Amino acid sequence: MKSFTENYMKAFVSEKVNLGRLSCVTAATAMLLMAGVARGAEKPKVVEIPVRAIDAKEAAKVSYTRDIKPILDASCSECHSSDEQKGQFDASTVASLIKGGKKAHPAIIPGKPDESAMVQYLRGQKEPQMPKGNSKLSADELHLIREWIAAGAVDDTGQAGLASKSPAASSKKANTAASLNVGDPAMQKALNVLMFSDDNKARLIAQRAVRTAYLPKVPVPPKTSGPTLNVIDQFIVGKWEQAGLKEARNAPEVCSDTTFLRRIYLDLIGVIPTVEEAQRFLNDKSKDKRVKLVDELLARKEDYAAHWVPFWEDALGSANVDKQGGIPTHGNYRNWIYQSFVENKPYDVMVAELIDPLMPGYQKPFISEANGKRTVAAYIQNETHTLTIQSAANVGQVFLGTGMKCASCHNHFLNKEWPQARFLAFGGMFATNDLESIRCEKHSGQFVTAKFPFELPDVPEEMPKEYEPRLHRVTQLLVDPTNPRFARTMVNRLWKRYVGIGLFAPADDYRLDQPPSHPELLDYLADDFIRSGYDLKHTIRLILTSRTYQLKYDPALEDHFDVAKPTEARYFRSPSLRKLTAEELIDSIRLATAQKLDPKKRLYLNNASTALTRALAKPASRNEISTSRSEDVAVVQALELLNGEEFYQAIYSGPVLDEAAREKEVSKAVDRLYWAALNRTASSKERQVTEKLLGANAVGVGPAKTESSEQVWIDDELPRGARMDGTGGAKNAWKWVTKEQGPVFSGERSHTQGGKGEQRQHIAIGANPGLRVGATDVLFTYVYLDPKNPPKEIMLQWSQGGWEHRAYWGEDLIAFGTANSTTRHAMGALPKAGEWVRLEVPAQDVGISPAEEVDGWAFDQDGGKVYWDKAGVVKRAMNPNREPLGDVLWALFTSPEFQFIR
Repeated sequence: MKSFTENYMKAFVSEKVNLGRLSCVTAATAMLLMAGVARGAEKPKVVEIPVRAIDAKEAAKVSYTRDIKPILDASCSECHSSDEQKGQFDASTVASLIKGGKKAHPAIIPGKPDESAMVQYLRGQKEPQMPKGNSKLSADELHLIREWIAAGAVDDTGQAGLASKSPAASSKKANTAASLNVGDPAMQKALNVLMFSDDNKARLIAQRAVRTAYLPKVPVPPKTSGPTLNVIDQFIVGKWEQAGLKEARNAPEVCSDTTFLRRIYLDLIGVIPTVEEAQRFLNDKSKDKRVKLVDELLARKEDYAAHWVPFWEDALGSANVDKQGGIPTHGNYRNWIYQSFVENKPYDVMVAELIDPLMPGYQKPFISEANGKRTVAAYIQNETHTLTIQSAANVGQVFLGTGMKCASCHNHFLNKEWPQARFLAFGGMFATNDLESIRCEKHSGQFVTAKFPFELPDVPEEMPKEYEPRLHRVTQLLVDPTNPRFARTMVNRLWKRYVGIGLFAPADDYRLDQPPSHPELLDYLADDFIRSGYDLKHTIRLILTSRTYQLKYDPALEDHFDVAKPTEARYFRSPSLRKLTAEELIDSIRLATAQKLDPKKRLYLNNASTALTRALAKPASRNEISTSRSEDVAVVQALELLNGEEFYQAIYSGPVLDEAAREKEVSKAVDRLYWAALNRTASSKERQVTEKLLGANAVGVGPAKTESSEQVWIDDELPRGARMDGTGGAKNAWKWVTKEQGPVFSGERSHTQGGKGEQRQHIAIGANPGLRVGATDVLFTYVYLDPKNPPKEIMLQWSQGGWEHRAYWGEDLIAFGTANSTTRHAMGALPKAGEWVRLEVPAQDVGISPAEEVDGWAFDQDGGKVYWDKAGVVKRAMNPNREPLGDVLWALFTSPEFQFIR
């Protein structure tokens, strides 16, 4: 063994073994071997597990099926199962336990727990202590095993309805059922809908009403002496008092109105307020103005919905295409997410529409072909075993806040709540049949019966055999009010979104061995969320109107999650600092520089990935499921904010600089910039420093003459390096027209469409160098519509490494891009036929990025005859008075006050 280890070690050192290509088990084994050599293969220390006296009456209540087997499955099955029997020992049945293995037979002696070899191995009285290489059993788990053996090691396999005492099974424990009062008119109505409605959405909502009766009593908020605004504060202050913190006697201050204003705007609609909105709120003297502002912003349903879209696109893996490189995506859910939040759709209904094919609003898979093979873009993918378990893991992560993926090919290394069999049983609910147990790519030929991982009261145990009913059943159980993780996961996400760190953390790793910081508050919020009808706005309002949310940021009191200390207490005496997302940052800059933000130009609608958006952690594509963006501030981000062309254009081309430059006094110009960026006036010190900076550069403010220039890109010839393409191919798509052949506006010829079909296009692509377009520049071209044969629609498209920028006139028939976004921007009616008309499109309207060159221009039409001529860009000259003011604005936008939610 030693020589094998040493050779393996040498292979690693000489880089002959690539860890990245090894399976996780092999890599883990290799690293353990390396660690063993480094320590001289020292003998592992015995972990002492305290034991206590056994009560015969309590021992008689312990069940093998409900209490003991989950512990053994979680801790022992990896090495001692029916298909993996190290030491010839199988721990999967009572009979095999009694039989024992090579070193100890029997492993258990009924009635004599401390004489049983299994107990001795678990306690470390015999070597090696079990489970070998994994965390040892808790005192409670060992006590249960000893109790069961003392009571005779009764095998109750197959018996139903057994009450559980096991910590490992506590997450599956059924809630105490309340008796249903059918005499209640509301309950009777819900039962009638369940029995007679054909609408599955109505049935789901009625089922929710009936199942809510099973919920246990909600935790009672503690009585406290500290300042509180609602029930949330009672739980928070109650813990301060319980822990004897000084804040219980001297409560932290709430934040200023200015801080609250920016915080609430960014949290609810994802952008800062305009100057007018900020001044209106700050000048309001009413005591309840904060609550009124929360309600006002929640009522801006389109802005509220737009702010939620990026989070859910990341969480669902939503893509703007149905396949990438021939591989199907999870589907495109952008419009559905947006509309769901505009409607404030109940959260359980929203989740059901993703998974349940029997729901009227079900998001159907998109079926297409790639390389002659059928592809299915869908949220639930089950074309293969791997895709099925990935879908189940994604559902578990996003909607149950539970990391199951590590249990897909072996028992979870870090969370023994998830043996592989339990996860595969859950995965089978998303498949057309039960899943095979495949351990580390080794097929067993054994199939795991599909089963929901949590025991819910009074639900059918049998799983439907057909695929659609099976998805319907897993959806019912997933969103059921008695599911111990569904509602809790969502309210925890809301808490993390608005306070900065979850009641349990990480938010995707809800587990039994790491309790929430405030379990009673989590239970209360989940119960309240369910009883509100899974109304997200209801719970959001409750959080945002609490004093806890409104506390002043204090780095000395800020909570943090340390993976090395997962159970370290959190008290929420200060919110946690939160970095703005790419969407929040860029949209807020656009709003600040223009004092308005067109909803059609919000960043989430732009599918283009730029150096700036990538540096700000906006994913270039959503191949991985994610419920949070990186909070790290990387060097590449700092470089983009310092030197990036796109960031420069966004700041220095905005109209706010023109307005500031027209001020006659420097102090007023400075104040205008502070109000636009930070929603407050500059302090006397800030004004002094800024005026000194402007004075040092000898910059005066006031009007200055600006000029624009026109740069023609396409006229009688294509741009350098560009090639023709389009409908009918390069030879047929593009047709040049001389003055003798048709209308010409500029030069010697125009161009028209040559290919056949109703919807046609001709393209110039591959220009090198490309066309550089600034943020305030305007794209233009000239068009002539044949009055005898006009089209129904015309469209222009621009490529910046991909065709994601479009504007159209007339009917919305050419279905490229996403409606009402920069990828398909409506410009109005068709231009007048029978004459040359100049079309102009502001670059910002179609999401053209100043950071990248335009390398292609496409001319599209639906029907008719269309002629095109001179095309290019109108470039706006920069006002020299604006540049130093732009430097001030840049400093404000890169300051921590702007970059973070405080």
